[in-house]
Amino acid sequence: MTAPPGPRLPRKLGEIGIPMKPLPASAALSDIVAGLAADNLAPGVIIESLDGHRLLSRTAVDRLRGVPALPRTAGELVGGTGLQLPADTDIDVAAEAALARPAADRDEPVLVVWPDGRHGIAPIVDLLAAMAGRFARLSRTDQLTGLPNRATAHAEGQRRLDAGSLIAVVHLGLDRFQDANDVLGHHGADTLLHRVATALRAALGPGNLAARLDGDQFVVLLSDLPAGQTAHSAGRRLAAGIQGPHPIDGLPISVEASIGISHADHHDVTVLMRRAAAAMRRAKHERTGVVEWTPSLDTNQRVDLRQLTELRAGLRTGNLRLHYQPLHDAGSRVMHGTEALVRWQHPQRGLLPPGVFLPDAERSDVILELTDWVLAEALRQAAVWRAQGHHLPVSVNLPPAYLAQDRAVGTILALLDLEGVPASMLTVEITETAVLTRQDQVAAQLAELRSRGVRVAIDDFGTGYTSLGLLPQLPIDELKIDRSFVMRMLDSPAHATIINSVIAIAKALRLTVVAEGVEDEPTAAALAAAGVDLLQGFGLNRPQPPHLVPALPGLSTGSYAAV
Repeated sequence: MTAPPGPRLPRKLGEIGIPMKPLPASAALSDIVAGLAADNLAPGVIIESLDGHRLLSRTAVDRLRGVPALPRTAGELVGGTGLQLPADTDIDVAAEAALARPAADRDEPVLVVWPDGRHGIAPIVDLLAAMAGRFARLSRTDQLTGLPNRATAHAEGQRRLDAGSLIAVVHLGLDRFQDANDVLGHHGADTLLHRVATALRAALGPGNLAARLDGDQFVVLLSDLPAGQTAHSAGRRLAAGIQGPHPIDGLPISVEASIGISHADHHDVTVLMRRAAAAMRRAKHERTGVVEWTPSLDTNQRVDLRQLTELRAGLRTGNLRLHYQPLHDAGSRVMHGTEALVRWQHPQRGLLPPGVFLPDAERSDVILELTDWVLAEALRQAAVWRAQGHHLPVSVNLPPAYLAQDRAVGTILALLDLEGVPASMLTVEITETAVLTRQDQVAAQLAELRSRGVRVAIDDFGTGYTSLGLLPQLPIDELKIDRSFVMRMLDSPAHATIINSVIAIAKALRLTVVAEGVEDEPTAAALAAAGVDLLQGFGLNRPQPPHLVPALPGLSTGSYAAV
């Protein structure tokens, strides 16, 4: 079965509020100070007066110690009541309200009021921790089915593989699901996927984990098989377990699945998942039900090797290009900078997008040479724009393999010196996977870059497995919310909740928030209202060749003039 659920996360403010008996306005301040000194855990006291209740926090009391003429009673204090919210306020709403206060008040607790008239205090640390926990759970779970999502499956699969407890990866793809979608409609199809996920969870043996990848695709990590059972027979048992029929709008709907299996004979779970998917496609094509991966299924390996050879040659003959996608200020829409995106001008195949060649490059040492070229070219272009009077910072993606090199920081700093570009005009973007794979090494490299003025961003935030508890420890300046959340925020309350949580946490850590994948104006407006700092996406500007960027709308010649 899937991993047991963790402890229930607080949903309402009252669940973290500490009920307290209000003190009368006549209470002596000296007694309050002494009481807080004796109880180090108390976040403060609540004062009751004719005009309502007032929260007197420990921090506020500490500030009173330096006041020459200290009032005698609590009622003589001048000031507002602080932030007061009902106990049934959602954790996310309460946290956003707390973080929306002036900077000087953000560490203050929140006054909680229950319907029965009780009052209490919610410490801001507890409030942010509760919100972070909800975000972590949401970001690791498929919102439709309740199963773990792709990122969780990948991280857990690698953990089990490293621990030697993974037997096989099983990829399930539902057959003719589009037919069900046409008959049942989107709502009915979603209900069917939820029923299939429930059946899949029930069909698992103990110690195994099921996740939804996307659409009608599921994956199972097999770590425990009954005596005498093989991965092949387990795959057939899972297919039978989800078959149904499932009652959808009064119709009994049965499903069939094609199964691909990859045995745990490789050190990288990404490879195992790719092999299982290839085997599933073969099973679907041949209608054989279950196919186990063999090397003969990798029919594209020769093509990949040839492409890598051509890519290496293209690097040296000048066939690579950089296009630049602007980042815009969410409020003013002024162009704030650009992200460098690589293209390959192939002699025979034309201009190729990165998705065609980067996956293969990242599985070889070609990615190191390619990243060197991207950094050098992006900084050269930033210098050209700067000479033309345009202050356009550039962002460059750094793959995990690049940061694994000891020379990474030295190379970047040398390129900045070579082009005469201020370090503040470069942002390096890393993925959550890169952070977790070599946390100490990566953190040290990034800290060195930041000490020299280079900005650091975590890209595709929310799709990986980053512990939110690590964020305050990481040397970063920006969080880039992944497009998968942005593109669904208007029609999915869960995705909107994740975005609001990321924004609140980032603001508490004084990080810039960037939203990727902004496709339309309503989404852009909603993100700006939510507090996102920068926007990026086709709805604003598509990636452009460098000579066209200065002519794009939104480029300011005032506040972003050359420095």
